[in-house]
Amino acid sequence: MSKKDKMLEAFRELLEEYKNIQSAVESLPRGYISKKVISGHVYHYRQWREGSHVLSDYVPEVLLNRVRQKIVIRKETEELLKIVKKDIKKLEKQLLKTKEVSEEELASIKAEYNF
Repeated sequence: MSKKDKMLEAFRELLEEYKNIQSAVESLPRGYISKKVISGHVYHYRQWREGSHVLSDYVPEVLLNRVRQKIVIRKETEELLKIVKKDIKKLEKQLLKTKEVSEEELASIKAEYNF
């Protein structure tokens, strides 16, 4: 297997990893937990932004820790997504620098993975 083939295989693997991580991120809740005291009772809400609107969703006490954990996992996973994206860009530059792969070929491969 040539160096070019190995680099293209690594590029495809990174794109596949990015796609998998992105779908994991999308399955986890966004936002943060806010606490409100109403008539002496404590209520927790998950809040997140959509455009200019802040949306809220009541979180029952029983689910509070699970929702918090999922929000933390989403934030960590989003950081991992940024790292993988950076690696993809770095490998893409290396591939273009070798001039063995054209921009059109890379665009075609990226399109396969909806990147």
